[in-house]
Amino acid sequence: MNVFMLLQRAAKRLELQDALFHEQSDIVLAMLRSASVLPYKRSSLNGHLHQLFAAMIVEAYDADTSVDITTRKAETFHKFGYSTKVVSYADKAVEQGFLLSERDKAKGKLTLSYLLEGYLAEAQLMQA
Repeated sequence: MNVFMLLQRAAKRLELQDALFHEQSDIVLAMLRSASVLPYKRSSLNGHLHQLFAAMIVEAYDADTSVDITTRKAETFHKFGYSTKVVSYADKAVEQGFLLSERDKAKGKLTLSYLLEGYLAEAQLMQA
């Protein structure tokens, strides 16, 4: 699914009182921060963006789809109202093996790693 659609859907779900979605987003956020995909030093400033990026991954998991980054242009991300840092975070997620790409950067269809899928599935089992 297109990255902009996933970001939009994730933003809407973050506004809801969905305990499982928030827990899964927090798990992904912690994983990404621990691997330095997302910085922790500026979390007070960019925490919402970091949470949105993690929630986008959870949304892709829930929709059983890939994260499709068809453009890397900062202008396009700005036009749709999203931070231009999304691409660099996705690049780092690919580099660290959280998102899988056919290239060495975040472009095209990105699939979730088995590690991410495992943790997200475990959170669902714990909620049941």
